[in-house]
Amino acid sequence: MIGSSTQGGGPGEPVRHVEGRVVRGTREKQLPVVGQWVVLHRVGPDHAGPLDSVRTSASGAYALRYRPTGDTTALYFTSTSYGGVAYFTAPLRALNATGDDALLTVFDTTSGPVAIKVGGRHIIVGTAAPNATRSVGEVYDLQNDSTVTLVARDTTSPLWTTHIPADARSPRVNSGGTIAAGAMTFRGGIAGLYAPLSPGIRQVAFTYDLPTRDFPLSVPVERATGVLEIMVEEPRARVEAPRLREVAPVSADGRTFRRFLAQDLDADAVIRIDIPPPARSLGKVYLGIEGVIVGAMLVAVLFALRRRRSYVRPTSPIVAQMRESNLIAQRIAELDDMFERNAALEREPSDRESYEAQRGELKQKLAQALADEKRKQ
Repeated sequence: MIGSSTQGGGPGEPVRHVEGRVVRGTREKQLPVVGQWVVLHRVGPDHAGPLDSVRTSASGAYALRYRPTGDTTALYFTSTSYGGVAYFTAPLRALNATGDDALLTVFDTTSGPVAIKVGGRHIIVGTAAPNATRSVGEVYDLQNDSTVTLVARDTTSPLWTTHIPADARSPRVNSGGTIAAGAMTFRGGIAGLYAPLSPGIRQVAFTYDLPTRDFPLSVPVERATGVLEIMVEEPRARVEAPRLREVAPVSADGRTFRRFLAQDLDADAVIRIDIPPPARSLGKVYLGIEGVIVGAMLVAVLFALRRRRSYVRPTSPIVAQMRESNLIAQRIAELDDMFERNAALEREPSDRESYEAQRGELKQKLAQALADEKRKQ
């Protein structure tokens, strides 16, 4: 039957319902998408995968029933693929999910010019490591104010770029974030993004290691930026930028960061971060910053986008971390979706090995995130 489906489950658990719509966003109004496949996903530390699927009705409506099984921390959500881009609901928390909780808004795609604004930029600088480097994390809140999803023209033309320091070592996409590792490249001092950018806000986060000799460090803003946040672990650091002010520090995982904020920076502004050379005794060893701090900052804006609220910059990495499991679950579903959509292509054995390795790593991270969240409840 088009528009609804039923999925059985374990005894004793109440049957849950999700009734939503798939609509295409335009300037004037939302248009129903007819005959569109909607997939119900389950992602948990025990197992993950699609549970059921159904096509939308003439009004774009869909309905699914399911019964939770297995690990009680498992997450359930629906998705649809439109124009080669996957769209997801937030995890379905209610017994009967309807309205905004079950709404899937899709968009036409374009590789043409679309203005991408920088709503926020966050720079996090860690303490010196024994190899005389500091881990630097960068998080961008990218705003697409159009009604189309921007996609890369080809595999050599990123849809968005930013410069990184010439001496940056081991640049990598942050694990657990909203961007897959293969969706960014780092070449010649330029970070290039290939992941689709749908209307709204999406966070892009990456980390690299920078020799301590590169400080003082001058960082060009490059684009007009709504909110600039700089966090430095070194208490002796000096940070300068137009209209920058120091606010209360933040602490996480036993680490304390001084915090600086500025608003409405011009594209020609320059950030200067000066950190005195470390003493000979380095004390504690920190080999990365992408775990608690940078990874946690990836959440608040994602939820603002899913709920279609106005942008609010996350004010506390600790609060944001509470929902890290939602992001990891989405990453698993996106990885599965991408692998299945490319099923018709000839694959090398290494492709499946890479897919299974990434999936296994994400499932381990999900189990840990769910356990952490359960302890904090």
